[in-house]
Amino acid sequence: MMKANYHTHMYLCRHAEGTVEDYVKKAIEVGLKTIGMSDHAPFEDLKDRSIRMLPNELPIYIDECDEAIRKYSDRIKILKGLEIEYFDHHEQYYKELNQQFDFLALGQHYITLGESAKNLKSTFELTLPTELKRYADTLVKAIASGIFKFVCHPDLMLFGYGNFDNSVKAASEKIIDAAVKYNIPLEINANGIRRGTYHYSEGNRYIYPRLEFWQLAKERKAKVIISSDAHHPKHLYDEAIEAAYKFAANLGIEVVDEMEF
Repeated sequence: MMKANYHTHMYLCRHAEGTVEDYVKKAIEVGLKTIGMSDHAPFEDLKDRSIRMLPNELPIYIDECDEAIRKYSDRIKILKGLEIEYFDHHEQYYKELNQQFDFLALGQHYITLGESAKNLKSTFELTLPTELKRYADTLVKAIASGIFKFVCHPDLMLFGYGNFDNSVKAASEKIIDAAVKYNIPLEINANGIRRGTYHYSEGNRYIYPRLEFWQLAKERKAKVIISSDAHHPKHLYDEAIEAAYKFAANLGIEVVDEMEF
């Protein structure tokens, strides 16, 4: 039975449904001990590229989290967090957010190409070995920064890449080794399972979680969590969660049920 979910979105990100209270009530119903809210943080560099809450909506999110904590903290542990990308030269912003929230989760949906923050590429569209290397280097730097509590869907880099070739293996090992070194959990993401399986040359499989990545994570003894990446309250415990636990069990991965905060 899942004890905690730390990856939870709500209506302010504009691609999820439900209020914070809706998620908390559902979490209590399905028997979770802890729920971490982690909606997409507002980010100036992504304001024209990504659907997420606006800066002036952050206080609304904080108020909803605080109100839920006030009403339900005697029944469930509620953590106030954000999912956010890592880019250089934003240390002050991350520091300010960490002072307001219980945690930040690293969800790298974009990488920079070159030195300009305006030259971005979606992680869903990476197709070149140089782009995979850039993604891996970004995650390594983010992990080493100490800013983030865990890494969301680290294998998302393979969404548009396809083959698990030597470039993918090298990028994967770099990410996993950094997570092991800094004792940061990597997330098996159930929302990838909700996307279903797709046909590739080697047969039907998920785009993510990607089997070969998690085999490496098992071999290298990475700390692993499972998260719903819920975009609707009904996702907090569903068939995708059960499939994610089965996926981990088949690989012999011991999942961390609850993290320390």
